[in-house]
This record gives sequence, C-alpha cells and structure tokens, in this order.
Amino acid sequence: MVGLVSSQHSPPSKFISLNRQIIVAVIFCVFAIANVRKQNFLSNLEAYEEGIVFSNHVGYFNLSCPFEMAKFSCAFLERSDADRARTTTSRDYYFENLNVVHRAFWKAFGSKNHLRKKRIFMIGDSLTRQLFIALVCNAFELHNAILDHVVVPWKDSWPCVSGHACTIRGGNHSGFDAASAIFRGGTELHFVPHHGWRDRNTSEEHALERLSEEIRNTGMVTFGKKTALPPGGPVDVLAYNVGVHFDGQNFRDEVDFFANKVGFPLMNNELNNTHSRPQIIYTTTPTQHFHTPNGVFNKEIVKKGGFWNCMDRVESNPRADVEKKILSPGVNVDVLLDYDDLDKGVMHVGKSDCSHYCMPGVPDIVAARLLDVIFAT
Repeated sequence: MVGLVSSQHSPPSKFISLNRQIIVAVIFCVFAIANVRKQNFLSNLEAYEEGIVFSNHVGYFNLSCPFEMAKFSCAFLERSDADRARTTTSRDYYFENLNVVHRAFWKAFGSKNHLRKKRIFMIGDSLTRQLFIALVCNAFELHNAILDHVVVPWKDSWPCVSGHACTIRGGNHSGFDAASAIFRGGTELHFVPHHGWRDRNTSEEHALERLSEEIRNTGMVTFGKKTALPPGGPVDVLAYNVGVHFDGQNFRDEVDFFANKVGFPLMNNELNNTHSRPQIIYTTTPTQHFHTPNGVFNKEIVKKGGFWNCMDRVESNPRADVEKKILSPGVNVDVLLDYDDLDKGVMHVGKSDCSHYCMPGVPDIVAARLLDVIFAT
C-alpha cells in the first residue's frame, strides 16, 4: 500500500536515529545560512540607505585608484614570477582583511557617525604617505559620496624604485608631498611629510620643532602652512611617525623629542583654555626586512650581499622597540598603534625596497585600524 511501510522491512532503530540527526543538522545549517544572509542583506541595506555600499566594494588594485603611487603598486611593477608571487600574497592579505576596512569606514562615515567630523593631521615620511593613500583609495573604491574633495599635487618628476622598471617618472601616479582630502560630513585629512619629500615648499622638515614652539607659546598646535588645502579649524587628531630616515641614536632622539616636547606637554597643558587638545596617535615605524642581522637597512651590507628579496620575517623591529619603550599611552600619547608586521616581509615592494609594503596590502589594514581608533571617541 502506498504510504505505508511494512514492519518486515523497517530499518533498524539506530539507522532511523542517525537519519533524524542528519535531517536536524541539515535543517539547522539551512536556517543558519539563511540567517547569515539575512543579516548581511540588512547590513548592506542599512549601509546603502546611509550611502555606503559595502557589497560593491571590491577594493583597489593596479592603479585603479587615481591617488595611488606607481612605486607602491606591486601589480604595476611586476615583471617576473617572483614579482607576481609578491603581488598575489599582498593582494590576498588585503582581500582577506577587507572586513576590517569595511568596519572602520562604517564607524567613521556610516549611520550618523559622519556628523562627528574630525580634522586629522598626519605627519611622517613616505611610510605615513602610504597610510594617507590607503585611506583615500579605500574611500574612493567604496563607490559613493564618502569623498567630497581630494587634492594630490603630483610632481613633475619623482625618483624611481631601484631594480624596478620605471615607466612613470612624473605626473599622475608618480609622487606627491603634501596632500589633503575632505570626506562627507566635513572630516578632513591632511598629510605633510617631514622627510621623503621632493619640494621644500610642500613639506615641513622641522615640523616637530614648530609644534613644540606652538605648545610652549599657546598650549596648542596648528596645521602650519604646508597643507594642500586650507584646514577648516584646529587640529582634532595629530597622527605622527618618525619614520626610517633616522637610525640609531638619532632615531631615539627624535622619538624622545616628540614624547617630551610635543606629546607630554599637549596632554598636560595649562595654557590652552580655548580648544580641547587633539587626540595624539603615534604609529610605530613599519618593520624593515632587509638581509641584515636585524632586518634594518644597512647600505654596505645590502650592497655587498646583493640581495634582491626581503626576508620573510625578523625576530624584532629595533625602531618599534624604541618607540614602545619611550611612548606610553595615557602619558605622552593617547594611542600607540603597532604595525605588528614582523612576519610580513614577503609583502614588501621588494628588490631594493624592504621598507615599503605593496599596495593594496599591509598599509591598508593599518590605516583602517587608525581610522577605527580615531572614531572610537
């Protein structure tokens, strides 16, 4: 009879129990997947309603962003299998961590957070420039109105990366000094290099000394006169890094100067009664992975050894160790943001450059973390 099961051919009770368990597990998985898709849909819908469409954000790559520098685009520079492997590793790392970028931009510019505008002053060398590029390029690739205005004054000539084929020597995608970006809601981002610049008129070599003098005289700091766009008010966030143009005792002296002449007095000033002090963020200097005993660039050793690739990892970052010893959150900085990159050597631009990372890559994730702490308050 249709629909009936003869008792003579009934399966064992254990088999029935196993089938039930499988059916229950399948049903649970189906509902779990449906719930995840529902949550993703609602998140994307909410983001869409606020003008941020994460579902369309596939990131930037190979100069797809108009603010990229060619010397940091490993996809653009690649000429060999080793180059392609470096590009692939960096690209995969970026895409695997794209959710970190999404969360940071949502916190900064999603919902009603974009109404909390910040004026951010980034001072450093080419390593800080990479963080600026990461922030504006990821904002650009979100395909919406996050970016209102960006000024990146490309130089007519810019030095090439030794060991790489140089096809862009000036103009778009070559290089820039000071640059500015205005985001939705009025958030401003201004980068001014203290080293690694091309033109004294668009950089500020002695930025630390100026900041220290301003603090002594007024108890506050200003953007100075070298920003690409005029700032719309006082500095809300000061993001600083000494960089790789100093080493040994000179590096220690620069970090110590920032800690004792800028960070500490700003956090303990009694002169500034007009404006609240800026949030002070120091980003540790990225790890170098040259083929030297400690990974730090040494011209004679690198030249003598003839190494064209970077070490995969090093045991420590001497510069970051100094920074962590001198800088203390709550004392002379609000946030000490660690690159945490001892094992990221394979993602450097490579050949003669084991200081800068391929972009997109490590700088994008660090920049997202930077944005995250800026809008955490």
